[in-house]
Amino acid sequence: MEDLSNQFTVENIERTLHHFYHDAESQAQANKFLISAQTSPEAWHFAWQLLHPTKPYEAQFFGACTLHAKVSKQWNELPSDHYGPLRDRLLAALFTYTTGPKVILTRLCIAMSSFIIQTITDFWPNAISDLMSAFQPQNIPNASPQQVANVLLELLTVLSEEFQTTHLAQARVGIVRNSLRQSLDLVMNLVQSVLSKTSAPADMCEMSLKCYSSWALLGPAILEYKSLLLLAFDSVYRDEISQTALETLTNIANHPESSKHPTLILEMIEHITKFDDLLKKASQEYDMDKLNSLYGLIINVGENHCHLLLDTVINKPQKKDMILKFIGYILQCSSTPGQYPIDEICSEQAFGFWYTLQDAITTSEKNFEHLLLIFHPVFQALLDAYLVKLRYPPENVYKQWKSDERESFRCYRQDIGDSIMYCYNILRTAALANLMAHLNIATTTASNNPSQWQYLEACLFAFKEVSESVDIKENQFIPVFMNHLRNIPLQHIRIISATMEAIGAFAEWINAHPDVLGCVIPLLLMGLQNADVAISATFALKDISRDCYSSMQPFAEQILHTCLEALKGNILKLREKVRIIATIGKVLSIMPYSYIMEYLDTLLPPMFNELQEHLCCKEATVNSAAIIVHDLHMLSMLFATLDTHYGTDPEGEESEPESSQIREANLKMPQPVLHVLEKLLIVFRTAGNNWEVKDQITEALCECLKRAVSMLTDECKMFLPDLLNLLLHLYKHCPHQSVLDMTKQLLILFASDDDEREALSKYFAEICDHTIQISMKDFRESTTVIESFLQVLDQIIRRAIVFFKAESVNPLVLFQFGTAALNLPEKPTVRAAASFLAEFIMHSREVPNMLNVVNTQGEMLVMQVFKVIGGDSPRSVVEFMSDILMAFNKKYFDNLCRWLGPFTQQEGFPSFRVTQRQKEEFARLILKERTNKRRLKETVTEFSLLCRGLIGTEYAAQSYQSLS
Repeated sequence: MEDLSNQFTVENIERTLHHFYHDAESQAQANKFLISAQTSPEAWHFAWQLLHPTKPYEAQFFGACTLHAKVSKQWNELPSDHYGPLRDRLLAALFTYTTGPKVILTRLCIAMSSFIIQTITDFWPNAISDLMSAFQPQNIPNASPQQVANVLLELLTVLSEEFQTTHLAQARVGIVRNSLRQSLDLVMNLVQSVLSKTSAPADMCEMSLKCYSSWALLGPAILEYKSLLLLAFDSVYRDEISQTALETLTNIANHPESSKHPTLILEMIEHITKFDDLLKKASQEYDMDKLNSLYGLIINVGENHCHLLLDTVINKPQKKDMILKFIGYILQCSSTPGQYPIDEICSEQAFGFWYTLQDAITTSEKNFEHLLLIFHPVFQALLDAYLVKLRYPPENVYKQWKSDERESFRCYRQDIGDSIMYCYNILRTAALANLMAHLNIATTTASNNPSQWQYLEACLFAFKEVSESVDIKENQFIPVFMNHLRNIPLQHIRIISATMEAIGAFAEWINAHPDVLGCVIPLLLMGLQNADVAISATFALKDISRDCYSSMQPFAEQILHTCLEALKGNILKLREKVRIIATIGKVLSIMPYSYIMEYLDTLLPPMFNELQEHLCCKEATVNSAAIIVHDLHMLSMLFATLDTHYGTDPEGEESEPESSQIREANLKMPQPVLHVLEKLLIVFRTAGNNWEVKDQITEALCECLKRAVSMLTDECKMFLPDLLNLLLHLYKHCPHQSVLDMTKQLLILFASDDDEREALSKYFAEICDHTIQISMKDFRESTTVIESFLQVLDQIIRRAIVFFKAESVNPLVLFQFGTAALNLPEKPTVRAAASFLAEFIMHSREVPNMLNVVNTQGEMLVMQVFKVIGGDSPRSVVEFMSDILMAFNKKYFDNLCRWLGPFTQQEGFPSFRVTQRQKEEFARLILKERTNKRRLKETVTEFSLLCRGLIGTEYAAQSYQSLS
């Protein structure tokens, strides 16, 4: 594509449009030129030339799009004396294109809509009545009366839609809306005149319904047109426009003000309960679009007006059957025959309604018992329906499903799981009785015919889903369920997985009923021997060991032995081994100290040997790095779970005497993970500087150390020199955020330890020096490290400011570093810099060196803040500057008053668009706000828009809306 030298002529634009549509290689360049052309002042002129009927369609379309763009986004370019001529030309263009092409006509309708929105409050208050007068058949002889009416209806439809998407100044939104509302009668009378004619063409009726739906967005007055509502329901029975009518009624039901018109909603429900034949026909004809729309309307009404349904059932007994029939439709939707998502996709629509209904019932204090009685059968039926919908298809069918279909079904099952929990919230004990009855039948079915496993799996899934809601004191059905697990035919992988998942889900309940452990532990341990079910077994074991550790003593040795054997084998995947370590850590915590140490001496050597072997490997590979990371993840999990100094048992329950004695003895001994940490540090000390430091290894090692330090707290003091040396080595070879997180943890942990302060201060200074050194090599490309480093500095000032007092740390350099970071374009980095600087200023009077820095460097920072506000940085970071100004206001008010002088006097700073008077007013408003952060942020934002020449633009309107 040749260089057009930014000449926005009709010829250049036509040539560029040809490239855009027919030359893929130059499409991006063409698009850039066309966008520039569209935003240029010349666009007001060439748009009309492109709209000439002799021009190619793509040129005419671009001309229509350009007119819309100019009117909606660059309206302030147009002098007021051009409004009249522009309106007349738009109207003439609409007349010309009344017969098509449709795509250009629609763009012109949108352009005219934007014009009306811009002028209806002053220049053209009678816009809509004028349009109705203009769009008469006699005025447009080249089109049929039907075409003329359709264009008018489309114009009115897009007018309301355009208003919803146009960004107006907040003060104008309400004024424009009220101006449009004044024509509501005119528009609705036009719609009614079309819909009430039985001979009206389908396309005109459809356009009328869309217009009715669109104007519903303008306010609640639309709900007063009951006759129109009836005509919309009549239209549902007319096949050609049924879908549009249903969408229109759905929009009316969704209206934010519709709850204030209960009589109207009940009338809608009455009409909806006559949909039997429509639903039956759509189902028989397998018309999923129609069925979806019918159920969509029903569910929207139910979900938005759930409290009205319940109030009506209680207070208007004569309408109870109507409401129950209406809810029956939603139950029918949830029970839609067929396999989701292959045969049907209707049933997923109802999930939100069942949540809303159960929530409304359970929170109704006054009528709770009465409502339970009424809706008990509904939720029983829903539970039965979901036990069918949950089921997997036959295996030969499921194997043929695509991956996205399987994922959709997985999500669908999880949504059903949530709904089953809602059923339990209503049915309580009855739900468990129902599920237990199903489970007995399903178990017999699967025992007799192993290929019929789906029903049993669904029952187990349902039990798992209610586990969160079941009271831990429940002793009627859950003990029966747990005992029944012995009878489950474990012949299919999904049955075994579902059984183990259910056990894990009831871990908290099992903790209160430890006698059940004898049934479930052997089953879970058996799962470790099968690769297909190991994932479920490891999850369940992790849950059980976490929630029931106080009751695990009788099974502890068996669990620990089986877990150790599983780790030695090749059955478990890497993540499953990490979860097994979580179980080992929890169960070891309740064992005698001597047993723990002996067990660790068996568990750890293979891990540490493997770690050392791959660390010292001369040719580091991706595989060796993955092995190192995996071993560190396992150790990390051990640090997180092995805790012999754990507190009281959950729920304050008393442990067995033997467990209490073991715990008391263990409390007198050091934490076993101290031994593990020592071994880990020896491995890395032995490796020295000969191993390759990589991001993933650094991150895994720091996470491991972080968990060790969290568990040991100040007990790890003896290893502090080794920790600091290791972290410094990591950081110098791989300046990763995780090292900075560890740095923060250690500095805060030992901030008050006088013995370690010198070493920590020296370490902190080296971290600071290295960060600044590497950042200065390429400041723009170091934003990730800079952001993390500034966040650490922020926290150190807040929680361990003593390190800023050390001679080895230079607050001046850090302050200047933070100031420089304000220049960066990334929002998170600037946020971190502003937060650090604000904290530095707020705490600086506690530290003489920091006080001196602020006194000498404060003015420079203030000037930098004003550069950011004035336009040197992206608009998105401006809001953070108010934090710095507020800090100066609170702690250095006199200095700030003095520093603002040069700012107001310096011509052209921070922008040539602001006058000295405006800067003086801005300075006055800054000094005035010493407490209200929000108001200061608004002041800063407004001044920034002024500096950038954006006051009164679409962006400004959006900015103010985001602050409101």
